[in-house]
Amino acid sequence: MSYCQDSFKPPWWLSSAHLQTLWAALIRRRQLLHVTQERMELPDGDFLDLAWVGNAANAPIVIMLHGLNGSVNSRYARGMLSTIEKQGLRGVLIHFRGCSKEPNRLPRAYHSGETGDLETVVKTLQAIETTHVVLFII
Repeated sequence: MSYCQDSFKPPWWLSSAHLQTLWAALIRRRQLLHVTQERMELPDGDFLDLAWVGNAANAPIVIMLHGLNGSVNSRYARGMLSTIEKQGLRGVLIHFRGCSKEPNRLPRAYHSGETGDLETVVKTLQAIETTHVVLFII
């Protein structure tokens, strides 16, 4: 199975990247997903909420990073997670600090340039997986 393909060709009526963004945001149907929620405790005493899809053992894991106001309930996130699951992969969306349903414990908020929490998630996944599992981050 090839995971990297560069053969994307938009339909003629969505040739502009701006139109593709609008289409996805306004027209895309809400995907039905079975999401498993997990709370990951962090070394500093705070937490991250993770939303998982797919359950194929030893399948590659796609780590999804949401945008400024995104969450597992965003249409674009649900669409991506649905596609990830349909491809037989496991997907996990990381709700960054302050972006899940519950306020975080520490007075530290989401910052798109902060990568320490992502590093913690990657290292934790690498440590708990029983075999060498491929990780992708989108």
